[in-house]
Amino acid sequence: MLKFKTVTDEKGCRELWEYFSPKQILWDLWDFRFCFHADNFRFNFIVGLDGKNETGLLPLVFESKGKYYTYFGEEFPEQNRFLLKDKKNIGLFLEQCPMGTSIPYISSEEAKYYELKPDEKRYSLGLAKYGNSFENYLKSFTKKHRKNLNYDLKKLKDAGYASEHNSLKDFERLVELNKLKFGAESNYSSESFVSGMSKLIDSALRMGALDIISIKIGSKVEAVGLGVFYNKVYYVLSSGRNVEIKNLGKLLIVEEIKSAIANKCSEVDFLSTEANWKELWNMDSEQMYKFEK
Repeated sequence: MLKFKTVTDEKGCRELWEYFSPKQILWDLWDFRFCFHADNFRFNFIVGLDGKNETGLLPLVFESKGKYYTYFGEEFPEQNRFLLKDKKNIGLFLEQCPMGTSIPYISSEEAKYYELKPDEKRYSLGLAKYGNSFENYLKSFTKKHRKNLNYDLKKLKDAGYASEHNSLKDFERLVELNKLKFGAESNYSSESFVSGMSKLIDSALRMGALDIISIKIGSKVEAVGLGVFYNKVYYVLSSGRNVEIKNLGKLLIVEEIKSAIANKCSEVDFLSTEANWKELWNMDSEQMYKFEK
């Protein structure tokens, strides 16, 4: 019979994470989740014990302002998983969750073992099925769609755009453009989110996995995309663009896909937000799930 204990110190929690995490995807890495662990969060990792053996980990944190529990890393990281040696025990671990627990963006793999509520869908582009070729991918579009896209991109080319990689100062421009587009609804209206993304950039830079794409027209940066690649997956994490210039968003998507191919990635993960345009780009979708108590 499993017993449970709660670990609340950072050092102990990190050791547990490093032991149980499969490190398969970007969000399995401690550094990329710890970026979003602000002062208002306290560790509340639930560990399962079979005798003296540690059998699994449910890495919760407590948000002291809103008075709720959630998965380590808060709401930006996706594909949350239950780090158990035997997934059949998911229900037993979830029973240990305090009231007021909310875990979003749970990986579809976990739903095979426990009945969870549907959440948003995650969108991705499998490059391998197109032979890692952008031209082959374009052939999946209808003739009209392909023609329109090429026409829109040509107009930007005629305007003399130029792209640049990893100009770190352009993160400030990404923040500015994102706030101009979304206003108060922008994640970047939150200082803690800006701080978290800045830390994420630092972590990716240290790992040699950062890909900030800046698009200039003339001397001005008009679009910025933030990407990170890990284990042959290119993660499109954020972007900002001048909405007054038509089709910059399309150009940025094309540049990100081409960059993923150049970095020998087999998949581009476009996360779960703003789903409508992703359907138009023939992306694969995966149902994610949530747990609430």
